[in-house]
Amino acid sequence: MPIAIGHEKEELEAELEGRRLLDIDFPEGPFGTKEAPAVVKSYYDKRIVGCPGGEGEDEHDVVWFWLEKGKSFECPVCTQYFELEVVGPGGPPDGHGDEDHDS
Repeated sequence: MPIAIGHEKEELEAELEGRRLLDIDFPEGPFGTKEAPAVVKSYYDKRIVGCPGGEGEDEHDVVWFWLEKGKSFECPVCTQYFELEVVGPGGPPDGHGDEDHDS
């Protein structure tokens, strides 16, 4: 087992047992609309998401973006909407707040 601590260690241990700690890889539901956006789960208050478009001819090159809690995102290529659902403790993914720090 690789060296890991915290949440990464929990995920690796679960993977070795053949289970997933969090099922957060893919949006839930059909193609996201403004009224019913595709739900993306996150352990934190924001995460990077990639939109590959729809299926078949509606696919496009992946568009990467930050998806944040409380804000929907519309893909500029296929107009699919996304929304974040926090399924963990929340907070920033890097463990630090967004405030500016002077060194």
